[in-house]
Parts: sequence; C-alpha cells; structure tokens
Amino acid sequence: MSKREVARDGDRLYIRFDYDRRLVDLVKGLPDRKFHPGERYWTVPAQHVVAVVELLKSEGFQFDEGTLKLYEEQLDRAGDHLTVSQLNVQVRSALQTAFPNPLWLVGEISGFGKSAHRDVVSFQLVERGEGGKIVAEVNAVLFPDVRQAIEYKLHRAGDPFRLEDEVTVRVLVQVDLYVPWGAYRVVIKDLDVAYTLGEVARRREEIVRKLTKEGLIDRNKSLPFPLVPLRVGLITSLGSDAEKDVLKTLRESGYAFQVVVHGARVQGPYTEASVLNALDWFRARAGEFDVVLICRGGGSRTDLAWFDSEALGRAVATFPLPVVVGIGHEEDFSVLDHVGWRAKTPTAAAQLLVHRVRETLEHLEETLRGVLSRAESRLVEARRGEGERARRLARAAETLLAGAKTDLTRLSQALPRAVGTALGGQRQYLLQVQGRLRRSARRELDEAWERVTKAAQLARPRALALLLREKERLEARENRLHALDPRRVVERGFAILRLREGKVVTDPAQAPPGTRLRAEIKRGVLKLLSEGGEESHGTRG
Repeated sequence: MSKREVARDGDRLYIRFDYDRRLVDLVKGLPDRKFHPGERYWTVPAQHVVAVVELLKSEGFQFDEGTLKLYEEQLDRAGDHLTVSQLNVQVRSALQTAFPNPLWLVGEISGFGKSAHRDVVSFQLVERGEGGKIVAEVNAVLFPDVRQAIEYKLHRAGDPFRLEDEVTVRVLVQVDLYVPWGAYRVVIKDLDVAYTLGEVARRREEIVRKLTKEGLIDRNKSLPFPLVPLRVGLITSLGSDAEKDVLKTLRESGYAFQVVVHGARVQGPYTEASVLNALDWFRARAGEFDVVLICRGGGSRTDLAWFDSEALGRAVATFPLPVVVGIGHEEDFSVLDHVGWRAKTPTAAAQLLVHRVRETLEHLEETLRGVLSRAESRLVEARRGEGERARRLARAAETLLAGAKTDLTRLSQALPRAVGTALGGQRQYLLQVQGRLRRSARRELDEAWERVTKAAQLARPRALALLLREKERLEARENRLHALDPRRVVERGFAILRLREGKVVTDPAQAPPGTRLRAEIKRGVLKLLSEGGEESHGTRG
C-alpha cells in the first residue's frame, strides 16, 4: 500500500502520501492547509487535528503518537459540542459518503470569465427553464491540473469550443464541501467534449428538419441572384475584423459597390434579437438593396452556435432578397448556412459578390465580342456574295454583249440585201398609192370648196348681227367697270392700302404692328408703317 501518514511537529501537522488526485482534493478541504511542493507534503495547524483525523482515518492514514494524543485531548476538551471546522468536516464526510464516486452533471457555465485568470477557477453551473430563466445553480471549482487536461483534450479535438460563459457542458464532478467556508460545491474532474458538440449539432439538425418540413429551407436560395449586386447591406459587429475584411475585399475589386453596414451582436444570448432587428431594417428598405450579407469572423463552434436559431432561420428563409452567410471558418456550418447563400468566411462572402459582378461583365463582353464577330462574318459574307454576284453579272453581260454583237454583225451583212428587196417592192406600191391619193384628194377638195362657199353665203348676215350685239354688251360692261375702278375712288380723295407684295388690305389683322404698307392716292404712292389695328366704335349701316 502506498505511503499515507500524518505526524505532529510542534504546532503543525504534516500530511504525506503518494500522489492521488482524489486525496489531493480531500486535503484541500482542510482549513488553513498548505502544500510544500519541494518536499511534497501538506501542513495543517495542529489546532485542526480533529478535522484532520476525522477526514483521513477512513482513507487508511497512519497517525503518529503526538497526533493521536492531541486528537484525544481535543475530543475531551470539546465535550458535547463541535467547532465550525469540525461541523464542516463532518458535513463534508457525509456528502462524500452519500456521493462516494464522481458523477456526470449537465449545466451551463456562468461566471467563468470573472476568475478565469486565476490558478483555481470558481464559477457556477446553472440550469435554465423556459424563457431562459435560471431555476437552479451550484458552485463549481476547476483546479489547474484538471483545467490543463481539459484544455489539452479540447485542443486535440480541434478546439471546437472554449470553457466560457453560456456554454452548456457535461462534466464529471465530485460532490464536495469547502471546509473553511462551509460552501457546498462540485469539483470538476473531466469534461465530455462530445456532449457539448452533440447538443449543438442536435439542436441545429432539429431546426433544419423543421424548416425543411415547412418548405422553407431552400426558399431564399431559390431567389434569382442579381447579375450585378452592387447595392449591399452588411450585418456584422461594427469595427470587427469581419467588417474590415468585407469592405477591403469590395473596395479592392475596383467595382462601384455601395455598402450600408448595420451593427449587430454576433455572439451571446442577444445575437438572435440583434440580427433579427438588422434584418427587419433591411426588409423595410428591400427596394434599395440587391443583396444582404450576414458576417462573423472565426471562433469556436459554440461561439457560432448562437446562429443556430429557429427565428433567425425563418427570417433569412423568408427574406425578400438573397442573403449571403459568411460565418466562421470553412468547416463551420450553422442553420443560416442551410437557409441562405453560404460562403465560407466573411472574405469569401464579399468575393462571391465580386465574382458575380466580374462574371456578368465578362459575359457581357464575351457576348459583345460574339455579336461583333458575327457581324463581321456577315459583312465578309455579304461582300463575298456581292463580289460573286458582280462577277456573274459581268460574265452574263459579256455573254449577252457577245451574242448581240454577233447578231448585229449578221444583221448588218443581211440588211443591205433585205432593204434593197423591200425598197424595190415598196417603191412600186407607193407610186400606185400616190396616184390614187392624188385623184381622191382633188375630188375631196372640190367638194369641200363647194360646201364652204355655200356656208359663207349663209353665215355672213348672221355673223354681222352677232358681232353687233356682242359689241354693245362689251361697251356696257366697260362702262360699269370704269365706274367701279378703284382709281375713280382714289380720284375722289381716297387711298388704296396694299401690302408690299401687292395684296389689298381689308382687315387690320393683315397688317400687325411693324408691317410695311403702300397707299395709292390720286397723285402717287405713300410708304407707310403699321402700328396695328384698333377697335371700331361705329356701327354698320
């Protein structure tokens, strides 16, 4: 059996034993205990001999004569009462009897950060009911060696989360009472890493399954992604690395991105309410944006678990614009990654927009080049076709001209003979027709002369009568025209107003102010400048 002994030396009790984690925790509960690392033993003031003996006698410790003698003296002196430390030791012993072995305890860490810098970390494990209200809690203590072992275990698991507030854990604990203070507590012995990760994953899978059943999981991702998403809404922690990475990436792209940043909490219990508020703000102004980004930098899986929210999942799934989610590292996955347009990181989210704009511009340029290329091909084909048609037309014209030239040569050779033959026959015919026409014309002229002579004899008296009557009518008309001639009016002192082109003015509207006029009077012409018309105050008779 390993060495376990207690010896008295003056006013101190010396406790020695081979290293045993459980015994170390047990001795740490003694009042005023002190460890001496060089000599590897513990000391306790001799006045606490009763607490030492009562605590360690059941653990197989050997006590020297001085310790036992002092112990008996203390018991005799105490009679039927206990000191506070003795009470606490006995209560601690009762707790250890009731819970002799460590047990697994599930709770949420609270108050860890207040003492995380100390060697021994004290905090609370709490249980929450509906609405997040704390319904029970217990003090917990984490000693340096156990903390180091747990952190090493987390590191080997890829640092999936940290020991910090608001993380729900399953820990192996020893029920204990801290004798100096009489404080009931649990001492952390180990941590179940898989439980915390499994709980986070279970909650996420449950939310995803529910949204999938309701047909919401692909709703946002089915929205058409803008070809040129330059109007960007960004939800992130103001001043964070995520904000800087997104803005830097968009700025360095050289494209005219317009970014509006809405600050939000991206870790802790206020994440859900804060991000929902930001989404509501952008939802009310959806017409002013092309896309919304939700970004958070790297962190542990439990840091990112705040985005595993059913309310956030629903808000993103039903958002009227595409929502790009850039949360955490490449391997991280949250509920928002299932319902939104997933990007690996905040930088990747910004690069997604840059790539989309660049891809659209390259497509437009490629399309334009294709149009120009096809147009050039059509022009080349048209020119080639026109050239071919011109060549065919030239060949056809040459063929026709050659044929026509041959025909003309043949005709020119045959024409004299044909003309001579035709002219000989036609000359004889024309001489015959000439004789007949001469005789017929003489006869017709004689008959016409007789008719004209008779008509002249009959028409002369009637023509003289008609001429006399027309002469009388013309003289009457001339007299009337002479009486109506405006010049007769002018001779009586009146004038005739004409426009420059000679048209007579009969209405003031024909001569607005500034119009040049000519007034014909009895002895000449006056040049006038119109000042416009005026209303007539007389009445027509």
